[in-house]
Amino acid sequence: MNCPADIAGIIVEILRAGILRIRNTAGSGNAARCAIEADHLHNLPQLLSNYAPELLRYYWEIEKPSYISRSSQSDVALFEPLWKELASHVTDTPDRVPA
Repeated sequence: MNCPADIAGIIVEILRAGILRIRNTAGSGNAARCAIEADHLHNLPQLLSNYAPELLRYYWEIEKPSYISRSSQSDVALFEPLWKELASHVTDTPDRVPA
């Protein structure tokens, strides 16, 4: 199933912002930071092309917190407005596992 359009728009913006950050970080030679950024994003294309509520929950409950734990506040700040938009979609997901 394709990702619902309202969720897909947010995910695409997360990918866009993250890819731009990887490009900028690579330019400064920080491979370790690039790896953290890529790890945050790598499952999102599957969420777009083969949407399942479990995949969205996995991103929200596992990948997002992992990214936050390995990032500075300034790194996280880029994604916070997008995560705020995404939050209502995660909350509305059936069978939501409490965080």
